[in-house]
Amino acid sequence: MRSLFWKGMLAFLAVIVVAVGTVALLVGRTTETEFRQYALLYGGVWNRSVQELATYYADHGSWEGLEVSPWTPPGMMGSGGRGRGGQGAGPVDLHYRVTDSAGEIVGDTAGQATGSATAEELAGGIAIQVDGETVGYLLPLTQSTTTLPLDAPQAQFLARIRTTLWVAALAALAVALLVGGFLFRSIIAPLRRVATASQAIARGDLSARAPAGGRDEVGRLALAFNQMAESLAAAEEARRNQSADIAHELRTPLTVVQGTLEAMLDGVYPPDQENLLAALSQVRTLTRLVEDLRLLALADAGQIRLRKAPLDLRPFLHEVVEAHQPQAQQGGVTLLLETPRALPLVLADRDRLTQVLGNVLGNALRYVPEGSTVIVRVVDAGREVTVAVADNGPGVAPDDLPYLFKRFWRGDPARRRATGGSGLGLAIARHLVEAHGGRIWAEPTPGGGLSVIFSLPAAQISSSDKLLGGAC
Repeated sequence: MRSLFWKGMLAFLAVIVVAVGTVALLVGRTTETEFRQYALLYGGVWNRSVQELATYYADHGSWEGLEVSPWTPPGMMGSGGRGRGGQGAGPVDLHYRVTDSAGEIVGDTAGQATGSATAEELAGGIAIQVDGETVGYLLPLTQSTTTLPLDAPQAQFLARIRTTLWVAALAALAVALLVGGFLFRSIIAPLRRVATASQAIARGDLSARAPAGGRDEVGRLALAFNQMAESLAAAEEARRNQSADIAHELRTPLTVVQGTLEAMLDGVYPPDQENLLAALSQVRTLTRLVEDLRLLALADAGQIRLRKAPLDLRPFLHEVVEAHQPQAQQGGVTLLLETPRALPLVLADRDRLTQVLGNVLGNALRYVPEGSTVIVRVVDAGREVTVAVADNGPGVAPDDLPYLFKRFWRGDPARRRATGGSGLGLAIARHLVEAHGGRIWAEPTPGGGLSVIFSLPAAQISSSDKLLGGAC
């Protein structure tokens, strides 16, 4: 039995049978016991005994002599309390006590007639009356009523009670199974839809979704499945786009190198220094792209290794900015550095941080037009230090800001590598900053332009270590 529906129904059926059967048995047994007790007390079994005892009291004027034991009570046949009920139902063991009106025991079929009865026992006894006056009580001692014979109407009534109980039990079982079937089907149906959608995804159909309805666990499962499917579809689309982008980025320098070499072999280009340098430039571009891809692969695998050490950002940023001044001057861009007089040290990998700032600065210098200004600002934010590279260029559309740090993304898809880069610089910067425990984001520069900002946690070190960090 592999179906979850039938497994659940079988378990539900077992629970119902046990519950309903137990209730029917307990109710049936209790009903029969109480009915037999009622019949014993009020069904006429004791009537003859009560009449005989009333006659005895009327003849003697008291209960004197009744306490002699062993005693065969009046109206009983045989010895030891064996007798016949008042309805002629057959022999039965009827044991009882007889008390006077004050509760003092004056007769006992089971032993010595001594002591007195409690008020509770008197309340459960049968009054013995003579001329309308209660002269004593008959207290039945029979504990088991299972052997008490019943007359025909009583037996028929008890049989009807038993039949009604079992019919009601079967009806309850059928109704419970019907309701349970509907409930299990309502639970199993969405699970089957999730299973069907998962099978479709396993076959490669990433557009398959499971209908999500309700706020229960099954509904949340379908919602989580759909979110997973959307993530898989997005990852697959990103993989395809990345593969296409990598192929395109690799093809461009390879095509240039191949074309240059073939032209030189065919005698179209002379094999001079100028053509060889052009080919070498494309090889370097290809090498840089492969290294960027390798770094991103390490970042995805969480295997970037950092050599962190206390670092003073003021001299470090001065060196990086000075290194980019030739590129800024070549593009007619003013490159400035603004730092406070004192900055806390940061715990960072100097080479990787150089790569981060180089990617961000190179991106800004490449995109701003001639005559623009790029400013590197540093702010001490207490527990962290923020570095902002702000320009007053054309900026980026607000809708494009979330895509700045995605791989191979360019604001203008028509831009070539020669002017727009590979689209990996900011993606690499994001991974390296996050590896340092920091964060990076972009926002519009007030007055126009774009600001790329990253923050690094301040190092918690002693003053002697700070002096050492300042010498880095």
